[in-house]
Amino acid sequence: MARAFDRFLASFTCQASAAISADANSSGTKTAYDTSAGNLYMDGCREAEIELDVTAAPASTAKCEIYHEPLQHDGVGNAAAKVVGRAQIETTADKYTVNIAGLSEEGYIYLKAIDAGFTASAAMRGIYISDT
Repeated sequence: MARAFDRFLASFTCQASAAISADANSSGTKTAYDTSAGNLYMDGCREAEIELDVTAAPASTAKCEIYHEPLQHDGVGNAAAKVVGRAQIETTADKYTVNIAGLSEEGYIYLKAIDAGFTASAAMRGIYISDT
């Protein structure tokens, strides 16, 4: 039997860059992900790597919460968002990665600044297990 290992799909921007005030959600445009068959970016994935690109750092160390907002089962609207990851944002512009699991079939990922504001975008790439 072949050994299983992680494979990654192409990355896409799931949260456009925006200045995020302390204790506020990003106002950057959110792009929905879709794990259904044939989707270029997330086909069959229930786990993803999120890369935060902080282009304007906070004056003091801040936290960033990553939220998952799944599509409701009836396909009308989104269910309540929940925190699925956190990153500590330092005082210099940089990139940070966070792995998240338990994705619904479709939904959104978005960012919230905690403690201090900063400017950031988020990219997402699906992770799936393969034996080839």
